[in-house]
Amino acid sequence: MGHLFAWLCEREAFPFESCLKSEQAEIILRARSGDLDACRQIHEDYARRILNFIYKMVDSREDAEDLTQNVFLRSFQELRNLHDPERFEPWLFRIARNEVYQAFRKKRGEPQKSEAAGPGRQSELQEPESPDFRQTPQDRMLSDELGATIRTVLRSLPPKLREVFVLAVIHEKSYAEISEIVGRSLLSVKTDIFRARGYARKELSQYLEVQKR
Repeated sequence: MGHLFAWLCEREAFPFESCLKSEQAEIILRARSGDLDACRQIHEDYARRILNFIYKMVDSREDAEDLTQNVFLRSFQELRNLHDPERFEPWLFRIARNEVYQAFRKKRGEPQKSEAAGPGRQSELQEPESPDFRQTPQDRMLSDELGATIRTVLRSLPPKLREVFVLAVIHEKSYAEISEIVGRSLLSVKTDIFRARGYARKELSQYLEVQKR
């Protein structure tokens, strides 16, 4: 994808009005100036996080990979519209969220059912998990069952609740960051997270009760 990044980054320098406050901001500015290495660094720093967020939303590895590529294509094309390099991450997550909802609309607003990753479908952006040889076969089975239960919980949440749950619990974003990403008020975000956590707690409690029997 080197030629792609080069094409996307070919542009005149466009100075930000904001003061540089971090090394990451400097990388953003370099990317804006056409620095190919800076573009690659941005992709390396954020691709897995964006892929993880999208995958949790769409529950399809193939769709998540395609949408992640779209996110970075769009982000490099629109980087000149970002006026504060310190806000790059929430801006990037907002682009990812928009891509997810566009995909939902193309599928008539209905998130698709789970699409299991078969052999050979391991994402290039996600390192394969190393087996934990300290686990017994029973431990691994329970771990797989819990993972499947969590996926079921996420799948059953409406997108409005799912997105704030994933951002808060999995990506550990603050209420303010989530509000910026989803474009809703702090009060709305807090209410939705409370509802999503309550539902998830109920479903996981039922799972734990089954395991006790």
